[in-house]
This record gives sequence, C-alpha cells and structure tokens, in this order.
Amino acid sequence: MLLSIGTSARSQICAALLVTLAMSTGTAPIAWSYKTGNYSWAVAVSHDGRYVIAGSDDMRTYFFDAGSVDGKPLWVHDASGYVRHVAISRDGTYAAAGDTSGSIFFFRSRVLGETASVFVTGYSIDALVMSDDGGYLVGGDRRGMIYVFRTDEMDFPLWQYAIPGSVMALSLSHSGVLAATSSHGGLYFFGEVAIQSGYIWIFRNQTSFPFVSVSQDGSYIVVGGSDGYVYLLNRSGEQAGRQRIGGAVSALSLSSTEHRAVAGSTNGNLSIYEVKGGLVVVKSVATHGPVTSAVISDNGERVSVANLDGTISLFERSLEGPLWTFNAGAIVHSISMSDSGLAIAAASDTGSIHLFSEEKSKTADDTMPTIALFSAASATLLLSYLVWRRRRQR
Repeated sequence: MLLSIGTSARSQICAALLVTLAMSTGTAPIAWSYKTGNYSWAVAVSHDGRYVIAGSDDMRTYFFDAGSVDGKPLWVHDASGYVRHVAISRDGTYAAAGDTSGSIFFFRSRVLGETASVFVTGYSIDALVMSDDGGYLVGGDRRGMIYVFRTDEMDFPLWQYAIPGSVMALSLSHSGVLAATSSHGGLYFFGEVAIQSGYIWIFRNQTSFPFVSVSQDGSYIVVGGSDGYVYLLNRSGEQAGRQRIGGAVSALSLSSTEHRAVAGSTNGNLSIYEVKGGLVVVKSVATHGPVTSAVISDNGERVSVANLDGTISLFERSLEGPLWTFNAGAIVHSISMSDSGLAIAAASDTGSIHLFSEEKSKTADDTMPTIALFSAASATLLLSYLVWRRRRQR
C-alpha cells in the first residue's frame, strides 16, 4: 500500500513510525548534557542526587541543579589551573574543588555569589575529599602534603602532614577517619582527623595503591593495588583479605551501608565484593575494555561502569547484563552516583558532563505508553487519509 503513494507521504509515515519506535524503546535515561570548554576529569553528585559539581581543564568549576531542564549550571567559578578534583557534601550545601596550580576552593552555598574560600598550596592538588556533612575537607598535593581543614575555618589548615611521594588517593569516613595513599607506595592510616595530626600506621606490600576507600564507621579499609589485587585491611592495619582481579586496579568504590565494594581493572574485569570478616567475591564479569571508572550505590543495589571506549553501563548488583548503556564518544574519567543509584553523572574527554536520572525520566515513562499509542494511531490515520486521497485523485 505504501508503494501506491508519493515519496513525501511515505517519508511522513516513516517519520511517524520512527517516533513511535523511539518512544517505545528503552534507552539510557539521559536528563541533560553540558559541554565545558576542555577535557573534564572530575564530577560528583550529592547523595540525594539533587546537585552536581564538575571540574574542567578550561580552568573552571561548574555547579548544577540536577533538576535543570536544559543542564545550564547554577554558577561557574574560575580557577588558575586545570580543575581535576571536586567534592560535595551529602545535601549539596557545601562543595569543593582543587586545581593543578595548587588552589583548594571551598564553596559555602549552592548559590555562589562572588566569593569562595581559597587556600593555595603551590603544588598541584592530586586528591580531594569532603565529609558527608561538609564539616571537614582534606586535600593532598603532588609533593605529598596532606591538608586537613575544618570548613568553618578555611583560612588555615587544622593540621597538615607530609608523606613520601605525591598523594595518590584520600578517603574520609562518615565518622571522620582518614586514610591516604602515596605514589611511593604505602597506605597511611590517620584515624579521626579531629584528634589526630599524623598517621597511626602504614601498610606496604611492594606495590602502589591508586585507590582507597574507608568504611562508614572507619572499621576497615578497601584498597586497590597496581599489582592487580584488591586488599581488605582492618582498623589496626592487618590484612584481612585479598582478591586478585587481574590487571591493575583502575577503579574502586565502596557501599558504606551494605559492606559491598566494586572494583574494575585495566584488563576489563569488574568484580563485586562483600566484606564478611574477609573479602568475598560476589560476582565478576568481563567487560569489553579497560575500566576507567566504576561506582556502587550506597544501598549496594546499582553499579555503574565506564570503559576506555567511552561506554557507560548501569548494572544491578547481580551484574547479569546492563540495564542500559550509553556511549559518551570519548574516555570517561569520572562517574558519580546518588545513594539510591537513580542519579548518575559522568565527565568525559569531550568536556561533556552527562546526567542520567531515572527519577526525571519516570514522569516521561509514565506518559510513554499513551504517547506511543497516540503516535501509532496518528500514523495509521495519516496512512489511511493519504491512501483515500490518492484514490480520489484517480
């Protein structure tokens, strides 16, 4: 029947049918994308999924309301170096950024205005972490100096301490327990930052540890090694478990409430672990390329992973095939996820910040069957009308 009508009419009908198909097919719940002026290496989502902070090599920090329709930032703050580390408090009231010129910025409000607290170290900031309530901020620089701030007194650090080599990673528990790793190898455990101004013990194992995560109560630490092992340490610094993932560990994230961790490696492996007196492998899968970032939701139900080819995938904790995938078109350096796993942000080499939100897409999903049915009906009516008109013209 389509062959009996004109090309223009066929194009209209095909377009209507394609709209119907698109509306009926599940895809990544992309809420918005925003492109910065250069590579983007860092992004963080508030625990409630309402706010996003990102840094870019265009020497700017961007702060977003996740509920924005167009993805335009609430504010943009200039830095004097590449902004490659960011942090945000649980509710998004406080945020921070660190740049390669050695500046640490602390933002006290969701609406920036004209001022922000700045502390200048003189060396590139290579790690940055904030407590959930925004009360403490810790930065580490390339010369190995760790700076601990009480955020209501940002003019000068509460204390500072130097470790050998540059600071590779920092982790701060909900209870204020700090751990740091060094490019010269070794995990340094500092205990509670409010009462401690130097490390209590050090763990070495003839490798470097690019990733570290402290449990919510500070009772254990999960560490990712360049030797391809994921380590579990107790609060006393004793090794309580170790699992080989294969390839250097290239991503690590800890669910603070469910005692689960996820790790990715340079050979594409992705593993979920459970802490049960030791480190137990729950599930492992081989992804399609080196893992550049991975994160597990705080409730332990969702895992998101990015591969070197720019593919972002979301899994349930069974890892039995992705719920959705999205190709960012470039290397994704950073992924962050809300507590529920319903909001995910990603930063890529194109300079793009992507927000995926199942909560925002739910409204659209609720109306999708009606819209799809309407589109299909419209296509059918259009087809019938065009055929009827064609017959009248004969």
